[in-house]
Amino acid sequence: MDRLRILIVEDDEDHAFLESDILNDEMDCTVTVASSKADLAGIDIKEQDIILLDFNLTDATGSEILNNIRATTDIPVIIITAQKDMQIAINTLKEGANDFLEKSPQNIAALPKNVQRVYDEYIQTKKMQFKKHEEDMLQTKIETLRQILTTLAHYINNSTTTISGYAQLATQNPEDIRKAQKLSQVSLKETKKITLVLKELEGFVNNMEIKTTNYVDIPDAMFAIEENLQKKMRELEEPETGY
Repeated sequence: MDRLRILIVEDDEDHAFLESDILNDEMDCTVTVASSKADLAGIDIKEQDIILLDFNLTDATGSEILNNIRATTDIPVIIITAQKDMQIAINTLKEGANDFLEKSPQNIAALPKNVQRVYDEYIQTKKMQFKKHEEDMLQTKIETLRQILTTLAHYINNSTTTISGYAQLATQNPEDIRKAQKLSQVSLKETKKITLVLKELEGFVNNMEIKTTNYVDIPDAMFAIEENLQKKMRELEEPETGY
């Protein structure tokens, strides 16, 4: 496991020292201390693994700092304050804090365990979110493939229906050579359409160009494939002549 990078935002020098000291003693970590909002300007928040944030700083409130953090990253934040105010705890948790601790000897002693617990919960949540994302992507690809196959099957069905119908017409009056030739030409054209569809399917399977990221994007993928097919099929069209 990599060394945990912990940022302490605390304007009380003594309390910042106590937090840093016990964390370094009991955890494999690198601790950075900022005493104000101004100090944070020189720190890359995204490079931290977890933040211990004092609720009352000399130049900003914990809520203000928390909102700034949440504007750029979802890394865990533990609010630490000397105020025994349950409403503050509720509000900061709603604003995106992961935990809320009162400053006390007991909580300072338990700080390493609390930090590890909050960080482990964060990592577990990220793993679950990643797994859910992968499952959604797989389902999207399956749905995209299903719709693509449905579209291609539609084209094949249209052509085979035409070929079958024309074959029946040809058998009804086999002596009419001109009509039989015309029906043969149309059937050959429909056969070429089927070949185009199969080649499109082969190309799709070989390249697996499924680039949708969610169900909303599926129509875009379908449009590209169908447009390509329609363009190729229009090239096969010939002016129809009457009998």
